[in-house]
Amino acid sequence: MNFLVNQKLATRISIITTVITLVGMMLLWFIVSNNVVSIVKSDITNQMTDAVESRATIM
Repeated sequence: MNFLVNQKLATRISIITTVITLVGMMLLWFIVSNNVVSIVKSDITNQMTDAVESRATIM
């Protein structure tokens, strides 16, 4: 009977650990995704500004 109690406790600990890990990974993914989006957006804006300035200089 003691083995069954230990098995249930191990199952609970495994489930809780898995949930915490998944939540942490999702949070990390959202943070990294938002940072990459902002970096790409600023890079594209800079490239477009440079292109406009180049065309203005040529004209």
